[in-house]
Amino acid sequence: MHPEDIKSSIRKTGNTSSDLARALGVSHVAVGAVIRGRNRSLRIARRICELTGLDPEAAWPGRYPEFRIHPVGQRRHLDHIQEAA
Repeated sequence: MHPEDIKSSIRKTGNTSSDLARALGVSHVAVGAVIRGRNRSLRIARRICELTGLDPEAAWPGRYPEFRIHPVGQRRHLDHIQEAA
């Protein structure tokens, strides 16, 4: 998926990538790098998919094989993973 399509999906929810960055406690540069596929962050990618409803395999093919989307509010099986954003 093209990065502009991902950004558009975020905007359709009434948010921006900067809003997402603030909510996650990371820089907007980190969020943008994940959107563009330059950096890998399961935590950021998971939140983008939860927020937008995007399929991670469609957004970033082959990039997050361990990713399983869970609706917001449900227990997530990957919360124990420590990763740097």
